[in-house]
Amino acid sequence: MELEQNSDLTLPLFYFDENLHSRDIESPDLLLHVTLSEELLAQLCQNPAVDSSVAIAINEYRLEVLNDDYQALNDGEHDAQLTLVRGPLLSAMLSCDNDQTFVSPQVDMMPTFDLGDDVEDIEEEG
Repeated sequence: MELEQNSDLTLPLFYFDENLHSRDIESPDLLLHVTLSEELLAQLCQNPAVDSSVAIAINEYRLEVLNDDYQALNDGEHDAQLTLVRGPLLSAMLSCDNDQTFVSPQVDMMPTFDLGDDVEDIEEEG
């Protein structure tokens, strides 16, 4: 996953219930869009120890409702959080004021950064 400051990180969210394991990964209920600030990028570069995690509260995000059953979330209160576990693996969770919870699958978060350097391959002649 390539991370770039001021780019958009988009994670699919699924309603958390007993049917979660059987859901189609290609049909999320919501999309969570987070702009990667310098501070958030710094937090995402961590790799937690085994059996530990890092929770990152997200204050600025945009929610895109894909499933009509959840259109009311556009007007409701909710809180988003990113979680890093050893790997690092990234996931998201959205908690709503009506006690609904949405989660994302874990994404491999081995960050790569574009530093703007052009690397040219030098071929050896011989």
